[in-house]
Amino acid sequence: MTNILLLRSGDVERNPGPNDNSGSLTELEFYLLAEGIDPSDFRKVGLALGFTEAKLSQFEKDKLGNSMLATYQMLCEWRKTVRESEARETLVDTLESIKLVQLADSVRTGQVGDHIPSMTEEEIQRVAEEVKRYYEINLCQIQANPLNTELTVKLEQIFTNLTLMEEDKGTKHKTPLLYDDLLKTKVNGNYPKRLLVEGEGGVGKTTFCAKIAWDWIHGKGYQDFKLVLVVLLREAEDKTVGEIVKTYLSDNNPVTAKQLDKHILSNSDEVFLVLDGLDESTVDLNSNQQVARITSNRLFNSGTVLITSRQWRSDEIRKNANLRKVFAFIAVEGFSVENLSSYITKFFHPDTASSEDLNLFISNNDVIRENMAPYPIYTAMLCIMWKEFDGERREAMSKLQTFSQLFDEMIHFLVDHYLSKHIPSPGIVEGKLREHRSDIRHHLLQIGRVAFQGLLERRLVFTEEEFQSCPESIDVGCKVGALTREKKVLPRRDRRTNPNLAVQSVQFPHKLFQEYLSGIYLASLYNSNRNEYDGLVAKIITKAREYRYLLYFTSAQQKEIGLDIVSHLTAGKRKRRHDDDFVVDVAYESQDQTVAKAVADHLSSESSKTLKITEEMQAHTVSGHIFIMNHREVDHLTIEKTCGRTASEDLAEYMCSSRTLRSVTISRTMHDVFYSVLVNKAVDSKIETLDIRSGDLSDRPDASSDLAQFICKMPHLKNLTFGDSCHDDYYSTLSAMASSVEIETLDIRSGDLRKCTDASSNLAQFICKMPRLMNLTLRGQYHEDFYSTSSAMASTAKIETLDIPSDDLRERPNASRKLAQFICKMPHLKNLTLNRGYEVFLHDDFYSTLSEMASSAKVWIR
Repeated sequence: MTNILLLRSGDVERNPGPNDNSGSLTELEFYLLAEGIDPSDFRKVGLALGFTEAKLSQFEKDKLGNSMLATYQMLCEWRKTVRESEARETLVDTLESIKLVQLADSVRTGQVGDHIPSMTEEEIQRVAEEVKRYYEINLCQIQANPLNTELTVKLEQIFTNLTLMEEDKGTKHKTPLLYDDLLKTKVNGNYPKRLLVEGEGGVGKTTFCAKIAWDWIHGKGYQDFKLVLVVLLREAEDKTVGEIVKTYLSDNNPVTAKQLDKHILSNSDEVFLVLDGLDESTVDLNSNQQVARITSNRLFNSGTVLITSRQWRSDEIRKNANLRKVFAFIAVEGFSVENLSSYITKFFHPDTASSEDLNLFISNNDVIRENMAPYPIYTAMLCIMWKEFDGERREAMSKLQTFSQLFDEMIHFLVDHYLSKHIPSPGIVEGKLREHRSDIRHHLLQIGRVAFQGLLERRLVFTEEEFQSCPESIDVGCKVGALTREKKVLPRRDRRTNPNLAVQSVQFPHKLFQEYLSGIYLASLYNSNRNEYDGLVAKIITKAREYRYLLYFTSAQQKEIGLDIVSHLTAGKRKRRHDDDFVVDVAYESQDQTVAKAVADHLSSESSKTLKITEEMQAHTVSGHIFIMNHREVDHLTIEKTCGRTASEDLAEYMCSSRTLRSVTISRTMHDVFYSVLVNKAVDSKIETLDIRSGDLSDRPDASSDLAQFICKMPHLKNLTFGDSCHDDYYSTLSAMASSVEIETLDIRSGDLRKCTDASSNLAQFICKMPRLMNLTLRGQYHEDFYSTSSAMASTAKIETLDIPSDDLRERPNASRKLAQFICKMPHLKNLTLNRGYEVFLHDDFYSTLSEMASSAKVWIR
């Protein structure tokens, strides 16, 4: 397996000493040089390097007055104007010409950054210990229940392994990856240096990062690194890694942010950077910000970096040919069935009865099991509601179909819980409950307005000042559980410009909550301010993939809004095939049949009339295609994904009820209900061509028998291809019902039946009994009884064309004779092909028997 892995190159020496040769300037040197140039010298250096005053002002404006970043951008731009081999000497001459002799000497000798004191081993150790303490308090304690903000649990008490998949280079194929092997996979003797961990919202990416920190703290992993630095990009803004890590340290730690940056960048083999939430950051990967340069492999390029992101943002890396070569791509796919059960058990501990009940409930509801339960955030919501709900409300949970419905239910639950705790009983008794709910909805809309603006700016952290127009909404939001307040102590250097010792920030429990409330707000504008709504939707549609969940939640609020959103999505030519799946997802979230029909009409007019349920397709998208398919004209259906009970049942219903469907290909096994529905409704089917190689049914007698009955009962089936393993009941049922079959062309790919006496005999009977079978292709290996039965019943066969491209009969003289007899006895056989690009091995008795019976044969042999 070839992986997309970064090969180790250019490790930075810890103490390189003087550089006597004038080699190329490195990224690290440029970065440290920018740190070393005094802000008062910025213009002097810039003008000497050939920049105009206007250009220098632009650098400052671009970096919002940050002198170091402006200087760094200026140096990077200058670097593009000179030959790499001449850059060091030219820069030295320029700095000397403007009397910055000490700085020039540091560039000449390769000791740029010496003005920043290097950290001692004691300082490094202290930083590590303080970072660990910070993680234990701020990263590795999980608030498992939004109803109780004071109740937190340690990560080890609730963390459950996620399913990791490693992507093979240049393909869509993914291979399971053990968490313990995250940094241990070697290619050509090298460890991965850049890893991109992708996953949908709520799949557990941030908790995954917390697990890495936890294991480092407790000596369970990543011990090769002196520092494991987890950076939440949503809070990074334009800060350097050193500036961020400095905020993790105690006030009396004298190490500076510049020292941290120097140490991190100069000792890349000792530092593991974990950058969480690229999709939650405003950073431009083409910019000169430190995080951007690290992410795009222009800085810290010999260090180990793991980045998490939703897919829409990680595509910036995937679509860059140079970055594709240096990144390993890993998908987080949430909980497996086993891990889901483990998480629920941990959540309810020691209440085993509740955990068992919820596990049973999810296992019996495949829409929830496949669409929601793999996502830790949705599982947590289900656990919380299950814990609080009674039997009636638990029953209502079984009807949940979409992410939007789950959030609706969760918010209603949080509101009801708040009212029960904060509203006096008389207020509820007197019938004011609806009024209280309306008040809370008003506050949630106000919160949604701020949340929406934050999404547009890719911000997840807010100040209280941003809620000035609705200060009460913060209090209500926090009490309900839709918001959280966090007080952060300011670093000492920031207190010079801010009189407060701490600042209060406001956040959502998860970005999905922000997107949900933003959707509620945006939908409200459809009726209250249509012009503003139209302008915002037009803007969002241009970045539809980034705002996927916002569009889900918005379209679910009202039929007309759902129609409006899908009309925007389907306007004009579709550029990429996956866009159709996205539109289908939005229609499914709307749960409105008018919206479903609009999408189906679009697909019928713009797309192929083939519907493919692919292996890579998310369960949510499969449900969406099923939701709209009764409105859609499909003539060919391909099923390449194993589906649960509900999806299997719906697909079987569609196969039998569709007026347009003529061809079906199935390459995966399905739930038993799939086959039982097919047999019960087979007579309604209009299918003419069926290709079914669905895997192993050898241990499923009922499914095998039902499949055979479906084949025999279909009134319009003319062409059949089948293969793989089935139970003996499949073949006996085919034989028993063969006389009613309408099949004209049969391609059998049965694999190895040499030890299956009854199956082989019944398959031969099926072939010979079919009244309209004219074309037969026979692949596979069969028991002697197949050949003897074929010979015995050959006179009843209607076959005109026979193609035998396989089977090795060189050591089976009797089978060879019987096969020859079968060929010669068939009264209608006109064309025989024994080799069509395949090697055919037959015993000599086959040819001698053919010779003996040739006078009675009607066949032309090729």
